[in-house]
Amino acid sequence: MKIYNPQVILFVADVSRAARFYAALGFTEEFRATGAGAAPVKIELSLDGFELGLALPGPAAEAHGLTPVTAGHRACLTLWTDDVAAAYAAALDAGARDLQGPHPFLDGRLRVAFVEDFDGHPIQLVEREPTSGRS
Repeated sequence: MKIYNPQVILFVADVSRAARFYAALGFTEEFRATGAGAAPVKIELSLDGFELGLALPGPAAEAHGLTPVTAGHRACLTLWTDDVAAAYAAALDAGARDLQGPHPFLDGRLRVAFVEDFDGHPIQLVEREPTSGRS
């Protein structure tokens, strides 16, 4: 048995809008599934080997018997970057809600910022300070 290609799925209200937001952060669309109409019910994206699924909660519940949680901070997506200030600005330009601007973390070894996507998922943007090494 081999397990491969792990993927995190975020439940969202508008799959296309969410995909545009994550595309603005560098994700590339890999797969799209539509339901009865032309609108997508799931879009899969990738970034640097990480796979992210964006799916409507209704079809997931109907097809698979899941009970998607659609409110509150259900997960936190962490994106590493070489420039946290630029990534933070790009996320805000793409429509993210500001949670916390760039600031030092872990005794200055990292700089982090937090934003929230359209569906309330927090995104942590992290930059390793050049002198911090890789701990």
